[in-house]
Amino acid sequence: MTLTSQRWVRPGRLARAGGASPVAVAAGPIGGSPLTRAVVTAVAIAALPGAWAVLAATGWLGPGFVGPVDTVRTLHDEWSMIWYNARPTLSATVTGAVILLAVTVLGMMVVAVIPAIATALGGLSVVVGSLPLIAVTPALALVITRGARLVTTVTVLSGLVPVAAMLVGAAVAAARGREDLGALYATPRLRWWRHVGFWHTVPVLDLGLRAMLPACFVGAIVAEWSGATGTRGLGQVMVNALFSYQPALLWASLLVAAAAALGLFAIAAAIMAPLRRRVR
Repeated sequence: MTLTSQRWVRPGRLARAGGASPVAVAAGPIGGSPLTRAVVTAVAIAALPGAWAVLAATGWLGPGFVGPVDTVRTLHDEWSMIWYNARPTLSATVTGAVILLAVTVLGMMVVAVIPAIATALGGLSVVVGSLPLIAVTPALALVITRGARLVTTVTVLSGLVPVAAMLVGAAVAAARGREDLGALYATPRLRWWRHVGFWHTVPVLDLGLRAMLPACFVGAIVAEWSGATGTRGLGQVMVNALFSYQPALLWASLLVAAAAALGLFAIAAAIMAPLRRRVR
């Protein structure tokens, strides 16, 4: 939002009135028109299976590199088993993502009121990001019972890095203009964030959520690789297929994981779509 004649005016309203939204000006058009981006995306998606099939047909990477036809066939034949194991993985992902969304909402208000905390969050993200989750999981198993709780804990840890980075960026974006315009009207920090600063943070929040949701899913799979769960989980299927040498089943599991990650990315984009429209 923007202050105009001592009234709070939303950027979208200002743009319709002939002004320019500061967020829209800062963000600008990226990647051309929506049609161009859609065409490029469709071509890229169509090219991937073709390149995959050609590479598998050459045999350069050995018999373990299974092509898309055999992968889809195995996925169809083993779908009930794969879905049975994927459900707890997705459940842990959703639980961890909800926890991190709550942390994000609270954290954005905290860094808006106390911007100095953003520096500490940046350091925390570096520390947490440097910890290999596949090594941390067995240590956590000593104090947390194996199962859904441990998988969810690792899921939250995997999503903390993008959340912390998002909060650091949000603190900088929310403070833009406050020292001048906010000080002129003696606006409290929280009120400035609610009416102006939050809208400045929408691009940062958009990118952060798109990174956080897939990261949670990857964290759940890594936890299952590391023995955080019993005998169920998509990561457990991958490990069993690898050590029993069932490459087609392994590739089918990887395909499900890739589709789930893309789906979570799309969900994040859909969640942020109304806010993105408001700041254009």
